[in-house]
Amino acid sequence: MFKKSNRLSKSEFSEYFRTGNKKHFPHLTIIRSKEEEKTKVSVVVGKKVAKSAVRRNTLRRRVYAVLKKLDTPTNPLGVLIVVLKPSFNSLTRKTAEEFVQESIAEVVKGA
Repeated sequence: MFKKSNRLSKSEFSEYFRTGNKKHFPHLTIIRSKEEEKTKVSVVVGKKVAKSAVRRNTLRRRVYAVLKKLDTPTNPLGVLIVVLKPSFNSLTRKTAEEFVQESIAEVVKGA
């Protein structure tokens, strides 16, 4: 999990969700804004993805773990909001991790 200073507040989330650049993938959507000089992240897992709160929290923690690996002090990610889609729940743990890494790398490289 990221420190509180690296997570988006409710007002920041609303602003970046509205104004950020959206990139859609088969299992998730990534919203990115390069305005911030340091990393700020948020992961959204709705009830359509997993009915159980335990499962939603597990998926959220796994995505945060991947984001933590990719974030470096020399190359911050900027503002990232990762919104999981229902098809993400059917992926295996390893496949999901690889998919998230590839998707974020593509978004960061493309900007």
